[in-house]
Amino acid sequence: MFTATFRMFLTIIDSIEGFVQPYVDQVIDLLQGLPVWTQGLVVLALGIFTIVGLVVFIKKFIKLFLVLAILGVIGYFVWTKTDILQNLLGSLTGAITGPNILHFLLRVSPF
Repeated sequence: MFTATFRMFLTIIDSIEGFVQPYVDQVIDLLQGLPVWTQGLVVLALGIFTIVGLVVFIKKFIKLFLVLAILGVIGYFVWTKTDILQNLLGSLTGAITGPNILHFLLRVSPF
């Protein structure tokens, strides 16, 4: 199973590399025709662009990470310290639960 997943991953990587490689070659050929100081400025600009992008990514998604952490803590305390969820699950004894839900989904699915 691991080798099949690994081979599929390598196939995806090869496809992406085959698509991107001509553009990388064009950029490298362009950079090789420039003086050394210009090449240094281009590499410096790419480095600054990468760092700024990383900072913007962290700023954008830190709120999502905090909200998920808070929801996880609330869920943990509700599950372990109270009987709310156990009472809710216990009151659903006539509902579609467990193996019955699989039977229900197979019966109503269009496939």
